[in-house]
Amino acid sequence: KNTEPSVKRKKLKQLIPLKTFGKTLKDEQEADDSIAESQKPKETNIRIIKKEDASKVIEPEPFINEVEPQISKTKMKDISKSEIDRSLESELPDQWEEKIPYTPPRIDLLNPVKEEDVKIPEKELTQNAELLKEKLSLFDIQIDDITVTPGPVITLYEIVPAPGVKISRIVSLEHDIALALAARGIRIIAPIPGKSAIGVEIPNARASVVNAASILGKMREVKAELPLALGKTIVGDVYYTDLANMPHLLIAGSTGSGKSVGINMMITSLIFAKHPSDVKFVIIDPKKIELSFYGRLNKHFLAVSPDLEEEIITIPSNALLALKAVEYEMEKRYDKLAKLGVRNIVDYNAKVSDPRKRPPDTDVMKHYKLPYIVVVIDELADLMITSGKEVEEPIARLAQLARAVGIHLLVATQRPSVNVITGVIKANFPARIAYQTATRIDSRTILDMNGAEQLLGRGDMLFLPAGMPKPIRIQNAFISTEEVEKVTNFIYVQKGFSKRYFLPSMFERKMETGGNFLADLDPMFEDAARVIVRHQQGSVSLLQRKLKLGYSRAARIVDQLEDAGIVGPSEGSKAREVIIENEDQLESLLKNL
Repeated sequence: KNTEPSVKRKKLKQLIPLKTFGKTLKDEQEADDSIAESQKPKETNIRIIKKEDASKVIEPEPFINEVEPQISKTKMKDISKSEIDRSLESELPDQWEEKIPYTPPRIDLLNPVKEEDVKIPEKELTQNAELLKEKLSLFDIQIDDITVTPGPVITLYEIVPAPGVKISRIVSLEHDIALALAARGIRIIAPIPGKSAIGVEIPNARASVVNAASILGKMREVKAELPLALGKTIVGDVYYTDLANMPHLLIAGSTGSGKSVGINMMITSLIFAKHPSDVKFVIIDPKKIELSFYGRLNKHFLAVSPDLEEEIITIPSNALLALKAVEYEMEKRYDKLAKLGVRNIVDYNAKVSDPRKRPPDTDVMKHYKLPYIVVVIDELADLMITSGKEVEEPIARLAQLARAVGIHLLVATQRPSVNVITGVIKANFPARIAYQTATRIDSRTILDMNGAEQLLGRGDMLFLPAGMPKPIRIQNAFISTEEVEKVTNFIYVQKGFSKRYFLPSMFERKMETGGNFLADLDPMFEDAARVIVRHQQGSVSLLQRKLKLGYSRAARIVDQLEDAGIVGPSEGSKAREVIIENEDQLESLLKNL
């Protein structure tokens, strides 16, 4: 009985106008619906930027060579310094007195360009943008605009959040966004430098390989003193930089990240762009295999120490001597710049090229065009383990002072720890490249920020130019071992300079700075040197036993042997390393003392 009247009362209430508000319930429902419709989030504007030439490559010109270069399988020992008559070489003209017919390497020496134009369908890009918007909307983050820029390896989504949205909220959702898009790993740039937008970098399902030929094709058109071809940016633009402006480059990355390929690409780009009289390399390769191909360029592009048997430095103690020789070269160059009253190598070379401004040569100082010197160290960690502070000192001094005289450093390591990249070294290398690192700590050590641990490997890198707040993401161009061998052999079969480019001898420096070095030598110095070299053991106790000397005198002779470059520095309780390998080399050294 009570049910039916109540139902009737409800039906009547729906038809009774509400006098208080002047509206019926039906009018109120319509008003509520219109309010809900107005509160719905605005539709996000999604734009896809088409870059027709994003994966465009430079087609190589047909190459006609009268002399087909033979790909030599000559090992390094076949062209080592031990087989060259030093006395004959010393009588030959220096490189600055000689001009050689030189043909620069051509693009055809590299593998044909087969860089696939991997185009991502617009439907897939739009779908990813919608997923990105939906995922953020679940966390009450509204997006006003999304701009999609596809690249060869990475696609960049530039999102413009609605007013009032905090950037930190979007950054904290990094893993959620990666899960929603089923991506291998994403990187958020908050904000993009120079734009009022946040960047989300998402790896492509299919990545196109950046071929070396597509990068080096226009290398000689780049206006730079020391151009380095790094690769392509995330939008597909070819990226070049100038080592002379950096002025030094620190490189780090874990095993397999593409670090050694990147170093080969940088060296090859300089060889493509410069004449042998313009640039020389001092290559230190403790791993012995990564950079051995360049040893055959000893008459073209290498600068070598007259005190060492090696042209590509592989022994850590030799690396220390080579760095000190480069440091001595820096000091001699500064003396030349001061003599002419100029401030840098560019002004100096311009002045000596003008016969009216060039001063006369003397026995002490000769003026000629100075080539740039690029010191390449492939594994700094190995040198720091064996020599520590002793190798840190010349590296730091070169990094501080060598720019003005045209000496630049490319230093790489796969262990970017604070024990390897010390504060002194790091402070003098403002330009840095980080390949994929194992941890965030390693990324912060090299870049002072996170991000390198999220890279994909295989040449994916972050390049931090000097003075820039945020790094640039670049896909390193790939150059194979076979391509490097073809390029070096092409140059090797050409006539080189008669004489190699020698760094100054450290023994000369000892005589110049020591003054009475010869007069202060112990009478048993030569006998002690022969004993040490014959037994290949730099030990005080060995001299005590063999020459019947007291401890103090034997220790003083060992110090003199170190000054002469016969033995290495002290290593605590261990015997010193013997630098001179055989008695023939020792006799030659003793004659020069």
